[in-house]
Amino acid sequence: TEVEKANAPAISLSTKEVDMSAILAKKSKARQDITITNTGRSPLQINKLQVFHPAVELTQEDVLQPGESTRLRVTVVKKNIGKKRRHLRLLMITNDPMQPKLKSTLKQNNKKS
Repeated sequence: TEVEKANAPAISLSTKEVDMSAILAKKSKARQDITITNTGRSPLQINKLQVFHPAVELTQEDVLQPGESTRLRVTVVKKNIGKKRRHLRLLMITNDPMQPKLKSTLKQNNKKS
């Protein structure tokens, strides 16, 4: 209903694309934080975080109250990227009715000089 939508949680990310190529060109590990904010009116639940590559590690909170923010720390370990040049992605499953699935892309450059 319209009332449920008006009072629903709403997820907001500081960025949906993280570029770690400059850091990974010089270091073996790169970390970057994505800020997750609940801009809605009821608790936001992050039900599941899926990572599609062994080089990516994540840490974050599971529930955000209205107006609350948290950091999603994304770590990419260069040696675990391997020879696969596919995009590193993460998928977030939430209880936000407008964005139940949210994808983020992590850019990295694995070219050897």
